Amino acid sequence: MARLPALVDDLMEISRFDAGAAALNLNDVDVGAAVAACLRSRGWSSDVTADLPSPDVRVPLDPRRLDVIVANLVGNALRHGAPPVAVQVRATGRAVAVEVSDQGPGLPADVLPHVFERCYKAELARTRSEGSGLGLAIARENALLHGGDLTVAPGPGAVFTLTLPRNRP
Repeated sequence: MARLPALVDDLMEISRFDAGAAALNLNDVDVGAAVAACLRSRGWSSDVTADLPSPDVRVPLDPRRLDVIVANLVGNALRHGAPPVAVQVRATGRAVAVEVSDQGPGLPADVLPHVFERCYKAELARTRSEGSGLGLAIARENALLHGGDLTVAPGPGAVFTLTLPRNRP
């Protein structure tokens, strides 16, 4: 029963995306500090290796939506991957990338094209597990809303990369 409010929130968020009503509340955000705050607020700082830029990398983005993306990726890596889980933030001239990787079994090649689909779960055994299968779909929609993208690649383990433009179009 405790999962019901989270499921309702996820469905409401998906509905906002479908209706074109999802909005950004943009702020000039230090991406490394935001990632560190996400890890700290969930008690993951000691479980995750973070390689954050210095000096800070600032990007116009919605900090709540960035938190949703990072929390989903790191949470999945901790639940379904294997240590070490790592988060790396790196900047190029035009974009900032946030990479979350783990050393678990990774994702089979036939699963990779489907991981961002709504209600998709990679393993039949997980169909009754905690979670709605909407987290990665919501994370990717949030990335696209920012003019960025969220991709996955085989590792070792799984490697998810959030790419955000440094300047709004």
